[in-house]
Amino acid sequence: MSTEPLPDIEVDTTIAKADAPDAAEDFDVNAVLHDTETRIPVVQQLGITLGILLLIFGTSYIDDVLSVLAQKEKNMPAEQHHAPAAVPAARVDHVVVPEESVETDMFAEVYLEAQSAYVWDVREQRVLYNKDADTKLPLASITKLMTAMVAYELLEGTDAVEITTEALHQDGDSGLLGGETFSMQNLTDLTLITSSNDGAYALAAAAGASLFPDRNAEQTFVRAMNIRAEDIGLSQTRFYNTTGLDVSETQSGAYGSARDVTFLMEHIITTYPSLLESTREDFTHIANDSGAAHAAQNTNAYTEAIPGLIASKTGYTTLAGGNLVVAFDAGLNRPIIVSVLGSSREGRFRDVLALTRAARAQLVQ
Repeated sequence: MSTEPLPDIEVDTTIAKADAPDAAEDFDVNAVLHDTETRIPVVQQLGITLGILLLIFGTSYIDDVLSVLAQKEKNMPAEQHHAPAAVPAARVDHVVVPEESVETDMFAEVYLEAQSAYVWDVREQRVLYNKDADTKLPLASITKLMTAMVAYELLEGTDAVEITTEALHQDGDSGLLGGETFSMQNLTDLTLITSSNDGAYALAAAAGASLFPDRNAEQTFVRAMNIRAEDIGLSQTRFYNTTGLDVSETQSGAYGSARDVTFLMEHIITTYPSLLESTREDFTHIANDSGAAHAAQNTNAYTEAIPGLIASKTGYTTLAGGNLVVAFDAGLNRPIIVSVLGSSREGRFRDVLALTRAARAQLVQ
């Protein structure tokens, strides 16, 4: 065990319960983070949806979807017409930078509890640190990154999402009430900050129902999650539910590698930069559609201990142990992503803080 003390930060004792209800393109990070990106155009969005439906259900129901697509195209102003985007090619593996390319390996003395870890320089597209990064491990609530992304792709930010009885049956209590509704954007923020299983289920149910109202919405959505994982090249990733909660004593709700988690985070912060902005907040209030505010305490107790934080997501279950992925700006528009899997509830934070410090020191050279 490392003798290095934790930062002098008071940890809210409610954090563990909230998070564990089982518990190289050179881009301007600041500009990306503070500008609202253009949402997927409706026709392009339906094109993505059609691709998902083809893979899930084959050719059944496709004629109906094509009819909707044609009607949307007909009613849309000319300046909004866009062709569907091509399916991204699978990500190829990346080569670790040889040790002799740097004067000193600043990671050499880093001790980790985590079974697996990965540190990735987004701008330079190179590996800074790798510890068994291709090992497939339970993801726990890091799963909610994919849940949020797919819901964002299928719903509009102002769409109303209801907290159903089925959603409230998920483990944990994040303070949501049956029958209340949130905008998709507000519920996504609340879900990511507090790691709400109720919120994740509600988002998935609403987005899944937008595809096929007469099918099992959650199952449809999980299939869509796995299709999107394949689309962006996450070869070690498989989802079984929308929350990451353990399915049983021996099966996790999702599996993936530290490398895959890193590339999922990279895809989100470069494609949908506003989606994870809320995860930089230590504490905030989020309103439902009637104006009632919900307190949202971040499950990452160390948001203020990571300068330049861009985004973060925690995870913890019995099978997974402690997981954490963060993206931060190391300075001069240098986004770095750090992922650790298979640590402990508190060890995940120590691991990430040690790796972020080592990464900054490495880049100074």
